[in-house]
Amino acid sequence: MPRKSPLTERQQCVLQAIVRLYIRTGRPISSRLLARHLRHRLRVSAATLRTVMAELEEMGYLQQPHTSAGRIPTDRGYRAYIDSLVGFEPLGDEEQNLIARELRAGDDYDSLLQGASRVLSTLASAVGITRSPAPQQLTVRRFEIMPISSTHALVIVVFEPALVRTLLLETPRSLSPSSAERLNQFLNERFAGRHLSAVADKSALLEGMLLLEPAAADFLEQLWDHLPSLLQPLGRLYVSGTSRLLRYPEYASVERLQHITFLLEESSFLLELLSRYEEQLQQHALFIGIGRELRVAALQEYALILHRYQLGSCYGVVGIIGPKRMPYPKVIPAVYHVARRLAELSAQA
Repeated sequence: MPRKSPLTERQQCVLQAIVRLYIRTGRPISSRLLARHLRHRLRVSAATLRTVMAELEEMGYLQQPHTSAGRIPTDRGYRAYIDSLVGFEPLGDEEQNLIARELRAGDDYDSLLQGASRVLSTLASAVGITRSPAPQQLTVRRFEIMPISSTHALVIVVFEPALVRTLLLETPRSLSPSSAERLNQFLNERFAGRHLSAVADKSALLEGMLLLEPAAADFLEQLWDHLPSLLQPLGRLYVSGTSRLLRYPEYASVERLQHITFLLEESSFLLELLSRYEEQLQQHALFIGIGRELRVAALQEYALILHRYQLGSCYGVVGIIGPKRMPYPKVIPAVYHVARRLAELSAQA
């Protein structure tokens, strides 16, 4: 539902038109161009429009990049435009077919997330990002330890819902199938249905380890030493399409592209950025941040659109990082549909 605006109807009409024209052209909007664009709606002169544009500039919704140039939206102007949107463009058959083709039932979870980031990048002509559920959200379904030789065993951990991680470990002592079975029972009795924070607490094991035979106890201690590497892929990010920013002239310089590429390749930077909006995404499925709203100097000229997708009792995040002048009525539905598709496929797993 659009928020109530402090602007008059005429001011709203002018601001929305300027934002739409600037999104389309990337050039400052003059009063003459605006008058032609609005001639069938407002029927006012260019002089009247200059007055309205000056009012909007004084109120902080527009800015003039050069004295002789027209106006462009500020972050506040984009925010007012987005908050006023009452409808979005439906996805066409081509876009829906792309989502269905790239995100297919039967694909493993990591492939789905990588595919989702590529689809988002293609649909939005921007940077697509996906993040699997953060480790602290996950619940263990079961452990399965399988000896595969006298010196190695395979550890399989299945999380709810149907996320699987494996780890090949060297066994300090030969682990027999019967010992592995007792170890599986030991782990599943204590940790099935519990969050990872409980599993990672090694002190919870000490008392129970005394009940295990030496070979199983030694293997369990080694497993817990390697637990961080087992869990590292969870909560990971997939990023696609940084080069697509080149289609926007204002981002086409090599220096600017190298800078944003460096940031987006730093998973710690993006994970920290997304973590800022965990609380908002728990309350509202959609988050949009524009320029200075993100409170990151390197992203002042970008916008961030995030949508959570449900994964059982957990949730992951899909989204877009792109120019502030991206076509929001088209991009927001694309992010929503990709999130919904991931949730549907996860529920089928």
